[in-house]
Amino acid sequence: LTVFFCALAGLREADGGDVLVKAVNLEKLNTAADEEDPCPDGNSLLFARKGAKYYDIFLAKRNSPAAALGPGKGFIFDRGADMRCPFAHQGRYYFATNEVPDEKFAKLKNFDLMVQVGTQRPERILSPEINTKADEMYPWVTPAGKEFYFSRKTEDGWKLFVANGPTPGPIGKSKEVGFPANFHRATVAGKGLIMYLQGPLEDGRLGIFRSKRDKVSEAWSKPEPLAALNHPDGKKGDMQPALTADGLRLYFVSDRPGGKGGLDIWTVATALLK
Repeated sequence: LTVFFCALAGLREADGGDVLVKAVNLEKLNTAADEEDPCPDGNSLLFARKGAKYYDIFLAKRNSPAAALGPGKGFIFDRGADMRCPFAHQGRYYFATNEVPDEKFAKLKNFDLMVQVGTQRPERILSPEINTKADEMYPWVTPAGKEFYFSRKTEDGWKLFVANGPTPGPIGKSKEVGFPANFHRATVAGKGLIMYLQGPLEDGRLGIFRSKRDKVSEAWSKPEPLAALNHPDGKKGDMQPALTADGLRLYFVSDRPGGKGGLDIWTVATALLK
């Protein structure tokens, strides 16, 4: 029966016998270049696209939830540096950049977390517990605004941190979540009790994992791989998960078969991942 239904749905089995869910490629948005860092925001999607030299942040829109997202237009770009991992929350745009304000600081170049209000000039998040000499990337604010998640590159690898969020603010007082190195790049939606994140798989590729907690005040559970989503045929794997605010859809990045080339952005209903 398993073989029959897999054939009927045009799916295949993942490692271990789990039936792979069918994810949707954003065909009008993806190109032969790398599209990464998806962030859904209502009927639009923020993302990063790799150009000839740098990553720029793009904004793709649609007229209704059922319509397809287009290729997008430049949103934060042409700054002579990489603009990565955008996140929108209550009129504020968070992102990471390795732009240096002055060439005399070129040797100190690293990724810092920024915030931009509307169309105002972006500013670095000032808390010394957030931006350090290390790379900080992948900001994510919970819907209530009380938690600010981000990743920091340490000597052991990327680590996931959480800080006080912008509500009531200010952002700061960060601490490690407690996951092993390279389990990071978190997305949390809804009531803040389910987290998706990326982590290493046994074969050296990346995969998407899920963690849970019963209350916001409690610790997160051990991340478990989403065997039904992680495709065995991607060279790099599946990574960079991003939930819609209601938690009903998950966007992610993958080099699985069926894409436009390089890394593409895909989406799947979270109801299929239970």
